Amino acid sequence: MRILSIDTSYSFLNLSIIEEGKVKFLHYIDSDKKTLENMPKVLNDLCIRPEDFDAFAVSVGVGYLTSLRIGVTFVKTWAYTLKKPIVSFRNLELLSAFTHVEYPKIPYLKVSNNVFYQIVEENKKSEIKIYKGESLKGTGISLEIFKEVKLGDKQFFYPFFPFSAYGGIYAYRFLEKNPEGENVFSIEPIYVKPPVG
Repeated sequence: MRILSIDTSYSFLNLSIIEEGKVKFLHYIDSDKKTLENMPKVLNDLCIRPEDFDAFAVSVGVGYLTSLRIGVTFVKTWAYTLKKPIVSFRNLELLSAFTHVEYPKIPYLKVSNNVFYQIVEENKKSEIKIYKGESLKGTGISLEIFKEVKLGDKQFFYPFFPFSAYGGIYAYRFLEKNPEGENVFSIEPIYVKPPVG
């Protein structure tokens, strides 16, 4: 099975090709161009054609809502028109699942002025929350670009985390059990609205 996995959650475009559960190609570009103008050009330059894949994976966030929406819309359109399965992945869950530290884990990412996090125990996870300075017990997991924010007793920072690669691996495992994928119409970016006041 060949999967095209795309993450547009931030200003960068991160895409991977997964073949039989292994990362065969990883591409990352941080550009001042907007996702809508950047993605078609990058795919064309890399000779990547959606019709050459068996399935798709796409990040639903957390991240910048506009760029997420564009990425999700592109991938949903391919899945629908080409009649191929699609799987969505969540960045905070990937940070937790693929980081081997003790529980509780606190994956978090900063989007604009908000820090979004989730508390992950061995057998349960919280909803995604916006950090308001509360004391949290556990290991915070994030990217080095956000290291000014420290959640938890301990921290683990990645210089780079290839969300599309881990998302593609997640999608491969999901499709092994659910070959039809997810309902294309139910996939939407994660939107957590900050409280008013």
